[in-house]
Amino acid sequence: MKDMIDSAHHEDGAVSSEAASLPEKAPVVDLDDEEGYLKILRERPVKMFSGPRIRLYATCVIIYLCSTMNGFDGSLMTSINTMQEYIDYFHLSGSATGTGIIFSIYQIGQISATVFIWLADYIGRVRTIFAGCVLVCVGAIISATCDQIHTFIGARFLLSFGCGLATAVCPMYLVEITPPELRGNLSAMYNSFYYVGSIIATWSIYGTSISHKGSELSFKIPLWLQLLCPGMVVVGVLFLAPESPRFNYLKDKKQATRDFFVKYHADGDDTHPLVDYEMAQVEISFLELPKFGIRDYFDFPKLFTTKSRAYRSLLVIAWSWFGQYSGNAVVGYYMTTIFLDLGITNATTRLLLNAVNSILGLVFAASGSLLVDRVGRRFMMIYATSGFILSFTVIAACIAAFENNGNQVAGRAGIAFIYIFNNVFFSFGYTPLQPLYPAEILSSEMRARGMALFQLTQGVASFVNTFAAPTAMENIRYWFYVFYVFWDCIELVVIYFFFVETKRLTLEEIESLFEGSSPVKTSIKVAKHHDEQAKFRKQQAKDEKKAAAETLANLQNAVIDNAA
Repeated sequence: MKDMIDSAHHEDGAVSSEAASLPEKAPVVDLDDEEGYLKILRERPVKMFSGPRIRLYATCVIIYLCSTMNGFDGSLMTSINTMQEYIDYFHLSGSATGTGIIFSIYQIGQISATVFIWLADYIGRVRTIFAGCVLVCVGAIISATCDQIHTFIGARFLLSFGCGLATAVCPMYLVEITPPELRGNLSAMYNSFYYVGSIIATWSIYGTSISHKGSELSFKIPLWLQLLCPGMVVVGVLFLAPESPRFNYLKDKKQATRDFFVKYHADGDDTHPLVDYEMAQVEISFLELPKFGIRDYFDFPKLFTTKSRAYRSLLVIAWSWFGQYSGNAVVGYYMTTIFLDLGITNATTRLLLNAVNSILGLVFAASGSLLVDRVGRRFMMIYATSGFILSFTVIAACIAAFENNGNQVAGRAGIAFIYIFNNVFFSFGYTPLQPLYPAEILSSEMRARGMALFQLTQGVASFVNTFAAPTAMENIRYWFYVFYVFWDCIELVVIYFFFVETKRLTLEEIESLFEGSSPVKTSIKVAKHHDEQAKFRKQQAKDEKKAAAETLANLQNAVIDNAA
């Protein structure tokens, strides 16, 4: 398969005839290659809904609830920031700087948590997730019971630290426990559950703003509800979640690793060939991956020692920054404020609009997760970023028209484009790819440090956004959104010229891409070649099925004729 990639570097820019054909699968050991696994399953099927498999699916759902914690907090603070009861209770003066600190402390906590990602390799994935969620629960209790703003800020730091610790480990844990044939779908759904937390937060606040209007319970009850999802994770991982087989192997518990594959992937059949297959994969992965010490996790200069490694690392930094600095953090955290700027003065109406947005976000994010392997990473990135430029152009123009001329039609159009930006473009195009793309482009040896760099950069970008946004929105008004028009244009150019396509590519192929002279062009050609292969095999399967049906019909007719 590497030869096929190398052939795509020919000066004529065309894929060679050898590459254009459908070669047999190269005998290459590839940890992300599922064809061998699928071949075993075709010969020895495993029940999809056996007892252990159902427990594994339930574990995945429990882990998804960690993603809801970020969604809950973002929507919670967006909503209560518009409530007069909250402002009066904590004696907030309406200072933009003060509001920025309350929001951005969450990012500071998550940035701080990156220092402790190494715990996943020392106490285990499950225990690290458990510890993180316990901290979230403690922080939620303090925030719901305190009456001083500095205590509230401290509680938000604690719960964000715990959330950052848990959510850094969850994607890794999901990839390690899910069966390869289900790994893509089960892992892609994780980030979409951000919007489940958002739905819980926005609709609960909408309800309490009506039923407890004028009372501190209008925002205290939603603060208490911040215990819901992490509390379920704490209980769930204690009774459901098995430890990662890779962590067990790391700790030299080879039998425990094998027992996991037997129980959860092979339906308890110790003689099933996929058990040996997966054990071999784990063994090979640890031949490739060095055992890191604590210091190694923060040795970021090693990510830039070669041209190939530097290219990958810069893509990780760019993508993590784009994921938080495309205007989404501003629209997400300060949506109700934008609604106010567009003429929606009734607080309850603004809360309702925010709640509806959460439901749409879940629908579009889930749709994007299901389509990302079909349409490709670059297409979704380019499509979404182009949509950002369009959306912020319209939003800025609408706010300007409403503020300067009182244009009601412009105000309604601006609200519509907030929904379009959040859902049709960001939730659909960026949400499924945020944790997925960095993990794909990083090599095995780079992945631990690279993902720590990803989370650190993401936290810094989000902090800058949420801290600066209130001041910018207060002082430069709609020009703040004009800034994002130009910034998103820069993002679009960077994505188009530098981001490789990873759809249908194995790790070996991605390795070869970054070693070549034109990674982007080559990645597009190879991905297209894989699409053609997939279409050919699909058509071949249809033809074989049709031929088999015709043969069966002919046999039946022959039997009938003989009987007659």
